Formats: sequence, structure tokens, C-alpha cells
Amino acid sequence: MTNVPLPPLHALVAFEALVRHGAIAPALAELGVTRAALTGSLAQLEERTGLRLLVRHTPGVELTAEGADYYQAVSVFARGAADALHALDCGRETEIRLAASPGVSRLWLAPQLARLRAACPGVSLSVSVSETLSDLERNQCDIAVRYCRPDDYDSDARVLWHEELAVIARAADATALALASPAELLTAHALLEHPAFSWQRLAERSGVVARMREPDLVCHDMYAVLMACARGEGLALLPQRLTAGLRRRLGLVVAHPLRVPAKSYVLLYSAAGRERAVVRACADVLAAMAGMPEA
Repeated sequence: MTNVPLPPLHALVAFEALVRHGAIAPALAELGVTRAALTGSLAQLEERTGLRLLVRHTPGVELTAEGADYYQAVSVFARGAADALHALDCGRETEIRLAASPGVSRLWLAPQLARLRAACPGVSLSVSVSETLSDLERNQCDIAVRYCRPDDYDSDARVLWHEELAVIARAADATALALASPAELLTAHALLEHPAFSWQRLAERSGVVARMREPDLVCHDMYAVLMACARGEGLALLPQRLTAGLRRRLGLVVAHPLRVPAKSYVLLYSAAGRERAVVRACADVLAAMAGMPEA
């Protein structure tokens, strides 16, 4: 087999920037080159590797299967170089990709971002919304926050906080609800439900499945469920800790002493993220923030 030299650095950098941005304009802005220069770099990369990497790169970027595999290797190289410059205090930003469910992203992570950025200087944080583990398995993110049991994953899983599900209602309704039995909660009141936190669990624990009222609203958006609760449209059964900040802003309270055991919110690393010191430092900051009292 002929020993072909590696592609030139400018071609690798152009390919990585184009795929990372997913569009040509921001890639050109970052690289500071013309469209013709970028196109030439991509052509040289395909020629040198002997691979067809791109189906097209305008208006959007579409990779071949070979291109997707090659990008994984190139992106690891690019992040490693950026991490090294960041550690050497060369004024170069390095990127950390966070992934979390819609509820965690909106109710906990978004309010923390300013503090997180301040605690991680020189780090560009990219946040995506995802409820699957494929982003970790494919190294599409560095850190993911998941609602799960930590024992389901590897020893690097870090529990951010344990959760309990609580009955949530408007503060004005709390006094009357506090003395209600589980059966009364489930049969005499309108119920709002997020599918991950079903009232069915409470009905099974209370032995009133047959008499349980059907939820008036079933919605995958935890924020929307809380908003409906604040409008007086029903009771919600949701994670007590995760919803604390928004509940206070909306005038909602935990309205019943009953609690339902739940899973934990856990920080997980991708294989690539696990090896990066800057990612672990960011994870330390997230864990510390999770341990702080709610503001």
C-alpha cells in the first residue's frame, strides 16, 4: 500500500469547521477565507484521502457515511488541539457540548448558564436538547444530563441530585389539598401529566387504579404542564427539585405531603468527553452548582 501523506492541516480545519457549523457562511466567518478557498480545501481533502466525504455543502451540509466516520476522527483532533491551546492560556476558546432533556435544559441548565460560563473562562458552551443516549454513544456531545438510575451506567456517572415526585398546585389551593387522601387527589381533581411522571404510579401505590380520573392534559413539555397548573387547570405530579425555581415564579407549591420515589438527575460523559480535562473541570462546576441551594 502506498504511504500517502496526511492531508494538509488547512483542509482538515476547513472540513471540521464546515461540518461543525452545518452551513458555509459561519464556517467562512470563523476561518477567515473565501468560499473558493474553502471549496478548494475540501476538494484537496477528498483527493488526498480518496474518500467522498460530502454529498453537498450548500445550502446545508450533508455527509456521506464515510464522511460522518471521518468527521468523528477529525473533530477529536480539532478539539484536542483547541484544548491544548486553552490549557496553555493562548487565548484560544475550546468547545464543550452539553446535552439535556427539554425539562432540564429549560428549568435548570438555562438559569445556570451565566454562572457556568463565568466559572469556565475560555470555554464555548454548546447546549443541545436531547432525550436519547445516542448523542453520547456517537460522541455528539461531551456531557449529558439524564433522568435515570446511576447504576444503569458506568462508574463515571455522577449524581447531580436525587428526585422525588410531588403534587403541585396553586398556592391558593394548597390548604384544601393538604388534607386530601390519595384517592381524593386522583378521583376528584383535574390532573395534568408529563408522560415520564405518570399519575398511574401514584394510583398503583394507592390502590385506586380503577377509579383514577383520566388526565385532562398529557404533555411532554414540563414547562407547559407547569403553566397549565398555574392557570388552575389541574394538579401536576412532577420532580420537586427540578421544578422549584419556576414554581416559585409561578406561585405554585407542593400541595400535599405525599411523595413518590423517583430516579436521579445524573451527569454522564461521552467516550471522547471522558478523556478531556477541560470537560471534567466543567462537570465539576455543574456538580457544585447542583449541590447549591436553589436561588
